[in-house]
Amino acid sequence: MCYLFLLGLFLQYSAGDILNRTVISPANYSVPYQGVLDSSIMYIYEFSNVHPSIKNRGPPRVTVLTKNATIQNPLMVTTRQPKELLSWKLPLTVETESGEENYMNTSQTLCYDILSGSKVTTYKEIENNNPIISLATSSKESVDFTVTVDFPKYFHLNHNTEYPINISPSAPQYFFYNFSSSSNLLNLRASESNYDTVILQVNSEDHICTIVSIQNVSCPVFDLNQDITFRGFYETFTTKGGITIPKYKFPYGFYIVFVAKADDYDCSKDITPSVHGDRTKKLYLTIKPSITYDDYVFAVILTFCCIGGFYIVFGLFFLFLKRYNVPRQMQYAVDNDATTSLNSRILRIASQSRIERTEDSGAANLDSQSLDETEYDRLEEIDNDREIRLCRSQPVLSDLARKSPKELAKNSYLYLYNVLTVALFYGLPVVQLVITYQKVLNDTGEQDLCYYNFLCAHPLGFLSDFNHVFSNIGYILLGILFLFITYNRELTHKDQDFDRQYGIPQHYGLFYAMGVALMMEGVLSSSYHVCPSQTNFQFDSSFMYVMAVLCMIKLYQNRHPDINANAYSTFGVLAVAIVLSMIGLFQNTEQFWIFFVALHVLTCFYLSIKVYYMGCWKLSAVSLQRLGYVIRHDFWAGPINILKPCYKARFVMLLIGNLCNYALATYALTYHPKNFAVFLLLVFMSNTLLYFLFYIIMKYLHKEIVKVVTWIFLFISVLCAITAMYFFLHKTISWSQTPAQSRTFSMECKLLRFYDYHDIWHFLSAIGMFFTFMVLLTMDDDLSHTHHDLIPVF
Repeated sequence: MCYLFLLGLFLQYSAGDILNRTVISPANYSVPYQGVLDSSIMYIYEFSNVHPSIKNRGPPRVTVLTKNATIQNPLMVTTRQPKELLSWKLPLTVETESGEENYMNTSQTLCYDILSGSKVTTYKEIENNNPIISLATSSKESVDFTVTVDFPKYFHLNHNTEYPINISPSAPQYFFYNFSSSSNLLNLRASESNYDTVILQVNSEDHICTIVSIQNVSCPVFDLNQDITFRGFYETFTTKGGITIPKYKFPYGFYIVFVAKADDYDCSKDITPSVHGDRTKKLYLTIKPSITYDDYVFAVILTFCCIGGFYIVFGLFFLFLKRYNVPRQMQYAVDNDATTSLNSRILRIASQSRIERTEDSGAANLDSQSLDETEYDRLEEIDNDREIRLCRSQPVLSDLARKSPKELAKNSYLYLYNVLTVALFYGLPVVQLVITYQKVLNDTGEQDLCYYNFLCAHPLGFLSDFNHVFSNIGYILLGILFLFITYNRELTHKDQDFDRQYGIPQHYGLFYAMGVALMMEGVLSSSYHVCPSQTNFQFDSSFMYVMAVLCMIKLYQNRHPDINANAYSTFGVLAVAIVLSMIGLFQNTEQFWIFFVALHVLTCFYLSIKVYYMGCWKLSAVSLQRLGYVIRHDFWAGPINILKPCYKARFVMLLIGNLCNYALATYALTYHPKNFAVFLLLVFMSNTLLYFLFYIIMKYLHKEIVKVVTWIFLFISVLCAITAMYFFLHKTISWSQTPAQSRTFSMECKLLRFYDYHDIWHFLSAIGMFFTFMVLLTMDDDLSHTHHDLIPVF
């Protein structure tokens, strides 16, 4: 439009119309010139005679103010330089989410070619680059103006220096930083920092939304709201902002461009119109060097050395303990007179089954035989009849461990096969997706795509945040260590006759699945941290759900091996959890929370019945008839008997568990937590923790013990969990908010100049999960040589 206006003026002048041109030459810098013009008057200011004291301040800056120009008849401003032409109009219109804002004053920093061939020019080589300022309007009425051309106080920036800067939507600013300036080189020789990669850090006390852009040193400079994102790196910020800038991308230096937004929508995504008023933003700019290559190497090698040392120490400790473990073989079984023989156990179970069947359905009697293959077949048949367990007030493990060790092992390995399948088909697309995100970020320069802690994000290769990716190595290596420990332990459990009668059935496939899940948590967390954002946070939490559920399944399997949830139903539940996590991310509405809470409560009710009756009860006419019979019988025996639970311990555990879950459901329905994925993880983890505490308490109530080594593992696990939660809650990013809001949490590295709080959380949580698995692995070692008839079920 500016060019059309100038063309119109030219044609008008060529046609013979009278256009009075007022030329002021030479015009002086830093002097405000005022005037009045209309369609017949044009003002031209030719500047020269730069004072030596301001020659090194950079290019000129033009400030124009008007009071009565209108949108229909604006004041046109044109600046000419030997190689550049820049024009704009007043009032300056800036688009906002709710409309447009008009500004009656503008400030623009002019541009000159700072490059001459392949080198950066000095000011002496461009000191004749004085601008010519033209002002005109098509208005028939008089339009006043004030124009001032001066130089910015700061333009050529040095590192480790804080620069105060003022900007507004109509007064953007840009500055120049040169990696190879003489002052920087002198400091480089005296410093151990890396000046080939610098960190741009911006701080401000107000929350006015701003865009910062890093652009090549070429003209024109894109410093308007509508074009600032056309080149280089850029991001939005409010109180904190920053970008890591490598020299290989800007070998001749770069421009740092700041543009304040006319509203805050780009930073807050709040569609409510902002109270605009004065949008002048004061910020403080600092350019800091990054860490050196030696810092990278030292941090990585020290991390591997610490994990390697952990391998050695824990391996020696494990071998030391192994010397004092009694082998799980028949020749080492303890001869206990209190142990019921296997024949008598078969007779007892068969006799109880006969009584039950006679009372309820008039089935044929079951003859008691000596132990042979036929009797084992009949035993399996008895086991399949779930009604037997309903009349057992205090069942023992022999009642729920009838299946052969081969069949139990086969079923347990299904967990491993399922978790490997999920890991492959879930993990590969995730890795592919985040690598694509990283490439898009590198190609477009849009830093808002990924939520980095810019104050501690160290790039390496094509990765923008290598340290947060690498810090997940603990999950992977400790997962591998747990697999080795499980394999070594399984080698000592080859006597199936012994396992059929003594100790807790181990289900090693479950332990292998837990180890693989820990490794996959490292892989997927690394993938998430390649480009952390709202859309891919579920990658970071998916296998946390898996680990929480597998821990709960393993605890339940200890005393209920035959009726434990199978792998297919377990991963079916996890699939539903992943779907809910995705829906909660995109549709965090009241309707969704009502649906989730209803599903949560119904699931708790269903699982409570299954756990209380040990999988025996199911919704059928016979079950309802029996329930009615029991209620009537208890009522006639005494009305208070209806309220007395048959299985007190399980009743108390389920009561407390349901109350906790209902509390979580009430909280969810009331507050609608924005971070649904973390809330869902809280549901899984809290239920696992409750069941774990119940298990420990019940062991001691039944005169069992927990070995010292298990308590050591538990202590380390709890210690790591508490300290890890401290670092987790002191977050450095927040994907549930906007990128600009997330940057307000950024903080500098806290460990080895390489790791921040979230990296420390990765290490501590990996160690905590590893020792939690070790607790589960050794929880019932005190029962390793106890007969199944003496192990209570709870």
